[in-house]
Amino acid sequence: MVTFSQLRNAKPWSWIAAADDMLAAAKQCERIKDDIHDNGVKPLDEHWRSNLGTAAKDTLIRIADQAEVASILARATVDPLDTLGRAVEIAQRELEDGVQVALNAGLNVDEATGTISIPSWVHHDEPEEQVRTGRALRDAQQMIKDALEAADQADRLCAQSIDDASKLDPSTTTDQNLEDMIGKAQKIQADDAKRALEEIRDTIPDGLPPNLVEQWWNSLTPQQQSELKLATPIELYDLPGIPDSVKKEIDRPENGYSTIGALKYAREHANDTSIDWEDKDNCTNFASMVLAYGGGMHQKEDFWPPRHWDRDGWSDGTNGHPDILPPGWSHTPSWGAADLNRKFFLDHGGQVVASSDHRAGLAGAQPGDLMYYTMTEDAGGKLHAGQTHHTVVVTSVLPDGNVLYTQHSGNAENYPFDGRLPEFEEGDGRQKVEVVRPKVTW
Repeated sequence: MVTFSQLRNAKPWSWIAAADDMLAAAKQCERIKDDIHDNGVKPLDEHWRSNLGTAAKDTLIRIADQAEVASILARATVDPLDTLGRAVEIAQRELEDGVQVALNAGLNVDEATGTISIPSWVHHDEPEEQVRTGRALRDAQQMIKDALEAADQADRLCAQSIDDASKLDPSTTTDQNLEDMIGKAQKIQADDAKRALEEIRDTIPDGLPPNLVEQWWNSLTPQQQSELKLATPIELYDLPGIPDSVKKEIDRPENGYSTIGALKYAREHANDTSIDWEDKDNCTNFASMVLAYGGGMHQKEDFWPPRHWDRDGWSDGTNGHPDILPPGWSHTPSWGAADLNRKFFLDHGGQVVASSDHRAGLAGAQPGDLMYYTMTEDAGGKLHAGQTHHTVVVTSVLPDGNVLYTQHSGNAENYPFDGRLPEFEEGDGRQKVEVVRPKVTW
């Protein structure tokens, strides 16, 4: 258990700096992999056509493969390390708030243990003074206890993440097991991102009464408040004591749907196959259901069914009931097709708020946004340049900016985007990712 003195004397910036170092190491490994393939393997193929040249090429490829696995594992540690620093900063602030509550009430706080006591010389004869002192003692103890628990939970989660990443040895990567090693490394990265989310969630003081929650919230810096709103929107929204104005900022009703309702639906149905179309891709169908039946977004449809011919609408034609007609007939084309879904929302009030081909990347993405994958080159006749083929729902943004998403068709909940696009492109071809914020104007 993290102690009072350990938390008070902790240096959160050291973990954030370590995360930056690991990110730099991951990028260096990615450059090594790319440089070997571009400047090593290709020239060998062209200019050294012999058994010795083949052996040299095989060695370079093995090093590149090992660097690829190492880059994924390095990225896997970035989120938990960075988030540990942010979580400890928040916990330290709550700890100091608790100490200040005690000191303002004239109580003693042990510098080493954080134990709070009433000075021996204090004698409260008035009942009101006794009540006031007792309340301050209780509140201060509760805040300090909550802060220590948050720091301890974050510390344990981060340690587990680093331990998991260390158990997979990139040097054991071979041509025969490369796919398996990449899969294992990506699984570790996904699990570590979820632990990082738990780290920041655990800083939410859900055990405090509303008055102390409000005090806690107001003591945070604007940056910390923003980070929590992006990472833990549901938990903040449901926490008594968070100001209504903050809850409105999180829910964003001005866009014509409830962000919180959409996120709760995505969480509850992340692995619910009963809402899927059988033997079809369901990524965009799921995103539409999140907005309509979670967020309460009003559907747009012409009067006459079937919806198959409604080219300017967005509707499933079922009001949430089972389909009478096969999918694609009861639904408008924009409901389940990624390219038409993107076009509909951009043609009807939505806007692109972030893109992977911009210098800022996906900065600006918020929970409740949609994220689309669009090809920038032809992919063997299956997909063509300019085709949008995949849709996911943004469900969280970690303090370091890593976007977490939830999807169907390859079900994933709070899956990390950062560092995954190059791997995605290796299988499907080069593409860009756009974040679209829908807005009801119909």
